[in-house]
Amino acid sequence: MALTKFGHEVRSMRRNVGVTLSKMAEDLDTSPAFLSAIETGRNKIPHKWVEELYSYFSSKGESISIGKFRALADQSNQTVSLDGLAPQHRALLAGFAHSDLEQEQLAAIGKILEEAWEKNSNENS
Repeated sequence: MALTKFGHEVRSMRRNVGVTLSKMAEDLDTSPAFLSAIETGRNKIPHKWVEELYSYFSSKGESISIGKFRALADQSNQTVSLDGLAPQHRALLAGFAHSDLEQEQLAAIGKILEEAWEKNSNENS
């Protein structure tokens, strides 16, 4: 089964910090099967686990913005929670969801977001 974008990022960071799936599962008090299902997209990623994994990798020196990490999880889950978002964020999400933007335009916007996440990660390092 192909990795999701979130799964690819998690696997990459896990390998960067030199831990096996079994060791990471032990550290996080869960099963290797659960983490494998998250990496491969067999299971949706619970919001609690997005935060848990972010904290885990941050504590090991991996640098990724929480916004980008959450966005990758949402993409993999094919859902976005509006809970706790500012009104401007909710309006933007609704606008994009119902827009008739072309793929080229969406790709350009995605690139701007990637650059912003990268900039924030570098500033917070």
